[in-house]
Amino acid sequence: MTLATDLAATAQVLVHRPVTDVFDAFVNAETMGRFWFTRRDDGLRAGETVTWYLGAQPDAPGFEVQVTSLERPSLIVMEWENAGGLTRVVWTFEAKGPDTTLLRVEETGYSGDPQTVIAAALDSTGGFNQVVIAAKAWLEHRAPINVVADHAGHS
Repeated sequence: MTLATDLAATAQVLVHRPVTDVFDAFVNAETMGRFWFTRRDDGLRAGETVTWYLGAQPDAPGFEVQVTSLERPSLIVMEWENAGGLTRVVWTFEAKGPDTTLLRVEETGYSGDPQTVIAAALDSTGGFNQVVIAAKAWLEHRAPINVVADHAGHS
């Protein structure tokens, strides 16, 4: 039995930095690599497929991410493989003041049997909560938190 659902993995945090800084931290490969996946691209662009890596080593395993929409400085929409199917990940960046941004992420489109869908959504929720806090730590305090290696080590 296959279950298509509107179940969503979500996470959000207030980051005390201007919205352009928070948005650019995800678009810029070097910056994003300080708190999340390592990338070797020249920045995210709508319509492009990029590879994200689980570590900085030359032989680190990678996976493809399709950037479907990018609206500076408020929105990044991408698709990637999760639990055997493509899911949609929407990042929103909302200015709450000149130096405060609400960073929110939501992943939808899980498919498969109920156990697979629930497990994927719970894993993504945990991972996204880690990455929004890691982004906050980097942007506000320049404190690097290696959530990818830590999260992967427990899966």
